[in-house]
Amino acid sequence: MKDLEFEYLYKKYAHLLPSKERDIYLLREAIFGFSEIKEYLENLEGKVLEVGCGPGLLLNELSDIFPKNSYLGVDPFISSYEKFSNILDSINKVQFVKSKIEDFNTNDKFDVIFSINVCEHVESWKSYIDKTQSLLSPNGISIILCPTYDLPYETHVIIPIIINKDITYKIFEKKIRNYEENLGIQGNWESVNFIKARHVKKYIDNKYSGKFDSHIHDRLFNRFTHDNFFLERHGLLGKLCQFLYKIKLNRLIFNFLKIPFPYMKLEIKNFLK
Repeated sequence: MKDLEFEYLYKKYAHLLPSKERDIYLLREAIFGFSEIKEYLENLEGKVLEVGCGPGLLLNELSDIFPKNSYLGVDPFISSYEKFSNILDSINKVQFVKSKIEDFNTNDKFDVIFSINVCEHVESWKSYIDKTQSLLSPNGISIILCPTYDLPYETHVIIPIIINKDITYKIFEKKIRNYEENLGIQGNWESVNFIKARHVKKYIDNKYSGKFDSHIHDRLFNRFTHDNFFLERHGLLGKLCQFLYKIKLNRLIFNFLKIPFPYMKLEIKNFLK
């Protein structure tokens, strides 16, 4: 199955995009999310939950392409996406709940639960994992995609981490606030929890059946070859990543040398050890 195309999404949602940089970012992230989640829905006929669904762009597209499933989006900031109310009101097979996942209560069980660039913002990633596991059906699976901080690198603002979060903020305060202002996500920096993949692995190995996708770096590096907005946002680093991908050096660095990659894709099945 083909991935979503930017031109298609832009034509469909352009009238709802008054803030060009922020909302083009939302479209690009919906494309990325679709490419990573579609495989779990192709043969599914069940219930799907997205945690941190934002304006519902991705759920809208998933419900159109995989209509046999029912969809629920949970987000504490649903009301901040008023300009997308036409989308939310037009979806027949998607429901939305304004809530933190930690406070979300339901008797439903879900066959697929996923979040994209959310787990690095929750108050406790351990509580997030425990909560989502409790919401899975017997054969369900939870997918977490998010930046990680095993390397001293911050992927939102694209800056090095100097010693710790507080010192990094003091050095890069202007750049951090400009980033938040441009995307309309004030307070983003304060919410980042500096989740580390090695800590997540240790936690789930003791409780759950989890698997990290060792090829996520290859797909993200490939993104630099065709997503000009993504490339431009990362500046010189994006150009370097593009070059490393072309000569396949990223595979040596992250697969052979086992250097931690600052992004993870994690699958956790509903199976208690």
